Amino acid sequence: MRRLSAAMTDNLRRTLIVVSAVLATACGDSPMAPETPIDRVAAARLTPSVTDARIRLVNGIENASVRERVLHDLQELEIALANGDGRKARFHVRVIGSVVDEYRVLDAGKKNAPDLTAISLVLYQISQLVAAGYEISNVS
Repeated sequence: MRRLSAAMTDNLRRTLIVVSAVLATACGDSPMAPETPIDRVAAARLTPSVTDARIRLVNGIENASVRERVLHDLQELEIALANGDGRKARFHVRVIGSVVDEYRVLDAGKKNAPDLTAISLVLYQISQLVAAGYEISNVS
């Protein structure tokens, strides 16, 4: 009986280790994950592009809800870069990227295409810094 109990305990211990490893990996971008530092010098070089996108390019987006969402996340992205917080920067790059890419598809008249492309280029550069995995979509 002791032998069976020891084997079960061993299996349970192995299972817990595997589950813990999977959960730790899966929660890398969760709010409870530790802050991921980024290269502050590289972030400082890219921050003026984010500021320009927030001040100048966002105003070219005609849809008010899309404009407000992108504006908010660009502000948060600037703060994350200034604080060297890679996790928050990565999150906001992904949010802005998905909003911009979806709006680009819906922008039937293509009136916003130049501004959206410029914002996408900024996001791509930031994505390289924070490993967000953002790629510029090929929507024409």
